[in-house]
Amino acid sequence: MFSTIWQIWSKTRAETGDQFGEVHTRLIKKNYKIVPQWWFYIILIIVLGLAFLAIEGFHKQLQLPWWGILLAAALALFFTLPIGIIMATTNQQPGLNVIKELIIGYMYPGKPLANVTFKTYAYISMVQTLTFLSDFKLGH
Repeated sequence: MFSTIWQIWSKTRAETGDQFGEVHTRLIKKNYKIVPQWWFYIILIIVLGLAFLAIEGFHKQLQLPWWGILLAAALALFFTLPIGIIMATTNQQPGLNVIKELIIGYMYPGKPLANVTFKTYAYISMVQTLTFLSDFKLGH
């Protein structure tokens, strides 16, 4: 049992150590610079700032409280990995949009614009994240 785990670990380290990198990986590393991680963090901060501005500005017409954006981002982050695994193995995407509508509808009843705004930030962001990740897969 231990030797099998060690063999799997050794193969994984060999693959990630670029000892046996495939031709596409070598070409990409040779011809393109790696995008710094901080670019993604800057984009995240800017987009969250714009989201807070959208829901708090405009005389609060979107009806969603500030914590709704944080909850939507947390739900999108939480569900991205399991839904991504399901999509990668079955090529099917389960619809969680109704579940997310129920969550905000229960927490903040009687506010239809808050429901739609929350769905946009929670569900659509997760779908676009998964599409972005599949583009990475296709681009590689």
